[in-house]
Amino acid sequence: MKPRPSRPKKSSSSKARPKERGCVRRTSRSTPPRRSASGSTAGNRRPTTAAAGLADTAALSREFRAWRAEQPTALERDTLLVPEWVAESVVQEVERFLDAKLRDDFAERLAAKAHHLYPRHAHFKKMLNRPGNRGRNNLYMYMRHWTASWLKRERPALFKRLPWSYAQGQRLPQGPAAPLSGGAKKPLIPA
Repeated sequence: MKPRPSRPKKSSSSKARPKERGCVRRTSRSTPPRRSASGSTAGNRRPTTAAAGLADTAALSREFRAWRAEQPTALERDTLLVPEWVAESVVQEVERFLDAKLRDDFAERLAAKAHHLYPRHAHFKKMLNRPGNRGRNNLYMYMRHWTASWLKRERPALFKRLPWSYAQGQRLPQGPAAPLSGGAKKPLIPA
């Protein structure tokens, strides 16, 4: 076996020195801490403001937890969603689109169904506890679906005017619904 030719060693001056990261304080010439106009040092002021900020944060956290515990139902405590508000919005959306008045207790029934299902149905609970606005959007989707199904059962003429996508939980289009029946149809091509 042939011996390997040896490489000449590099001198120590040619090696790159590791770069120092961050701010390095020199210890040979230490400067006294800066003083503010009130005479306290900057190092002394910092913990008091941080402690005050932590105390404020802790107080806000305690207040929020107390408020959350006061919420009447598990759905409102866990998700901070108010089904009554969502239900009222869904009912107004349908009434505006159909130009018809729904029963007075329709929004109450939607909210009651959401309150009833939340602790009993694992998938429904999981869908409402999604991060961001997804939980709220899912509650809107469910309530639109329930509204369409109740209209199909209770008022089929109104249900027929709804687009099929609404029964799947999607928003209603901005335009008005088709007329009930017996209305004169508009020609496709203007005369």
